[in-house]
Amino acid sequence: MKLIFASNYLSHYSRSISEAFIRIYGDDFKFVAFTPFNEKRLSAGFHDMNDAPFVLRAYESPQSMNEAMNAINEAECVIIGGMPVSCVSERLKRGKITFMQSERFFKGPLWKDIVRFAKYCLYSGGRSQAKDAGEKFYLLCAGAFTAWDYNLCGLFRGKAYRWGYFPELKKYDDIGGLISRKKPGSILWAGRFLGWKHPELSVRLAKNLKAMNFDFHVKIVGSGEMQGSLSRMIEAENLNDCVELTGALPTERVREEMESSQVFLFTSGRGEGWGVVLNEAMNSGCSVVAGGKIGAVPYLLKEGYNGLVFRDRDIDDLTAKVAGLFRDSGSASRLGLNAYETLAGMWSPETAARRFVVLADALKVSDGAVRLWDDGPGSLAPVI
Repeated sequence: MKLIFASNYLSHYSRSISEAFIRIYGDDFKFVAFTPFNEKRLSAGFHDMNDAPFVLRAYESPQSMNEAMNAINEAECVIIGGMPVSCVSERLKRGKITFMQSERFFKGPLWKDIVRFAKYCLYSGGRSQAKDAGEKFYLLCAGAFTAWDYNLCGLFRGKAYRWGYFPELKKYDDIGGLISRKKPGSILWAGRFLGWKHPELSVRLAKNLKAMNFDFHVKIVGSGEMQGSLSRMIEAENLNDCVELTGALPTERVREEMESSQVFLFTSGRGEGWGVVLNEAMNSGCSVVAGGKIGAVPYLLKEGYNGLVFRDRDIDDLTAKVAGLFRDSGSASRLGLNAYETLAGMWSPETAARRFVVLADALKVSDGAVRLWDDGPGSLAPVI
């Protein structure tokens, strides 16, 4: 079976799953990039991933665009991500199996949700086109709340499957040793300093933990519009001895910080459609404490098994969860080990690619949706 994955450009979110597809399909897999690699990522030190040998760069010339569109129309199976539905309209008319990979698009506030939906309708070629595209059009949900958003609009009802983003998986020869070397009381927060990511919760947590006389150290990695306010918060609460703003760090350094940190805080709200940093922290054996509105959390985290989930923006619940880990270091180690095994097993790029092959083959001969697994990538997505 020839498989095409078409999106704006090849990113580190899609590189690993693409390479997993290549190990299955060989030359019968191609990634179609419709735009040059993101300039901001280039300036941040990423290399141009569109130069990979399996990438068809549709943007290079009219001839390249024709070649890409022919590949999309003729392939037995296509995944589109970040592309208008109109780019697959021809194959949908012919009843060819097609998947759309998407995060949720209702991320709040309400007025922005209305604007987002209007833009989606224009970008996709219209709500009715996506709704009536035929029996072989399915949704890959890059986030647990994606199915709800599309169902609300009457789209992909009963035809949505759990999916996600699959960054590079690091495998450790001695994950137990890595976890045992993590410094007790070490806490990491990493991301852009944006309001909807709520980095201020890490500072408020530090204030509470200090009042409870815990021995701990919080590292806050990143930069952005809230940097000044975070610095002022730390100074005002006299937390310079236990909270450190490192500034932005290269990707490799962030992973090193994860590997040495006992607890990883993921404080984003519903604006976080997926949150690849969760994959990376779990892969690094961290005990993750994450907000319940983050798209990846209901898929990847099982409360008390491989992580802890706190109520969205509830500092008291967050404090209680972290304090509990500090009081029971054995629990923290167990969560970190289970988190690693989750990413190395069910939610690895290899597992996702193998399951996708089985799912696509089953849907080719089915009159409707199929249920093959109860959980993990490729299982039917619940509407939550």
